[in-house]
Amino acid sequence: MAQDSPPPLPEVRSAGCDEAAAALTAYRRDAGTSSSGQAAAAQQTYRDLMGAALNAEGAVGAKIRRLAAEFQELSFRLTGMTGGDPNQVIADINTDVTEFNRLCAFG
Repeated sequence: MAQDSPPPLPEVRSAGCDEAAAALTAYRRDAGTSSSGQAAAAQQTYRDLMGAALNAEGAVGAKIRRLAAEFQELSFRLTGMTGGDPNQVIADINTDVTEFNRLCAFG
């Protein structure tokens, strides 16, 4: 008699993945269209990503810390604290979010 095999266990995501994904989702939800709103949302996302990075390790941790730094830079550019085109940072963020999603097996 053949024994039924148990269902496969769900994959466990690397530490920090879910927290960082929540921070990125909140940014998309909260940023709005004004520079000041986007800057405030970027600063909050920076803080949230730094918290997510605390327990993250390896490539995932490095990617979360890189995203945090990019959101901080975006906030600085949107508020005029540093010069430069915010769209350059947004392009970098989009590239890194794609890599983050791959590392964490999202999407």
